[in-house]
Amino acid sequence: MGDLFLKQRENWWVWVAWGIVGLVASKLLMSVLNNVWWVMLAPIVILLMLTAWMNFNRRFDFIRALKIFILVGVISMLPLFEQRWHSWDQLIHMAVDSGTLLISLLTVCVLCALLAKRPKQYY
Repeated sequence: MGDLFLKQRENWWVWVAWGIVGLVASKLLMSVLNNVWWVMLAPIVILLMLTAWMNFNRRFDFIRALKIFILVGVISMLPLFEQRWHSWDQLIHMAVDSGTLLISLLTVCVLCALLAKRPKQYY
């Protein structure tokens, strides 16, 4: 039956810690590589690991998983945004690059949340 009427509270410090792990991985990968799209592999791998764990647990609905993935993804991608915002001379390029990063992050988060959501339960 599951937990029909049990309201689960989220422990956000755990997800912030996962975001910090992704931030450190992104920062280390950025010190080795210079390409932004290769550096995005660190947050994507963290999100895929969390997706597999959430799919195994089967207790996360779509909105809850999406909020968690967006939080972890944004914290993990802070070094990429910091690198883009470092040079203020070309403001248009900075805005386009940051928008592209946010759209790609949102796409990955939505796909991961779709994979991590629990299946419908019929009673």
